[in-house]
Amino acid sequence: MKRFYSILIMSIGLFSCSIWAHKPKGDLTYCTYCCSGAAGLGTDYCELVAPPEGAPKVVVVLSENNRFGDPVIRRSYPVDKSIVDSLQGLLGELKFHRLNGYDVNEPICGGHSYRIQAKYSSGDEVQARWYGHKIKDKAIAAYNAIEHFFAPWREKARKEAALEATVQRISEMETLFDRVHQAVRGQKPYPELGQDVETLRRYMDSGQWKEDFEADERGELPRDLKRGVLSEDGLYNLLNE
Repeated sequence: MKRFYSILIMSIGLFSCSIWAHKPKGDLTYCTYCCSGAAGLGTDYCELVAPPEGAPKVVVVLSENNRFGDPVIRRSYPVDKSIVDSLQGLLGELKFHRLNGYDVNEPICGGHSYRIQAKYSSGDEVQARWYGHKIKDKAIAAYNAIEHFFAPWREKARKEAALEATVQRISEMETLFDRVHQAVRGQKPYPELGQDVETLRRYMDSGQWKEDFEADERGELPRDLKRGVLSEDGLYNLLNE
């Protein structure tokens, strides 16, 4: 019976907090969603930072399956006031303030922990977090909506990071291409020649060269990028020599 009354009191408390939760006042100054793997297995998040004095920005931090190391992607994008107003309107539609104080922390293994948070110029703050099962549908819906709001910046960050990796790889292969080319044409071998040739051969045979070549064909690479290694016959002929 005591257990029943305890559960009943907790349920009434949660219900009353949901219905009569304080609606935040002022302008939105901060909002974030965050997903963290158990035992530190990677963290992904996006956040809107909109100080009362200063330019608002969206920050993107993604681990991209780098589970134990530092996040792979970090980007920051300036935005205008309309973005801040749009997100504040979304939080109002979600009645996000009714989730304030929602906290679930089950003693389980594996899975991910989630957090959504908002701050306002009035000093009001709304936060919900959970790690476990049987999570409120409203909490999940709010998380998904906020995560979806940040999707354009998240995808932009991924595309930029992928392009940077492609440019760096092509530049590295171009350096080897030039070194090997000079050595072969000048008949002046150097100690690392065999290793460089093998690296270039793996680059061509792995399919990575084809992907980089097709990216060049689509006009995705910077115009000033030196890329003789991507010439259709240049690398093939050099390796044969």
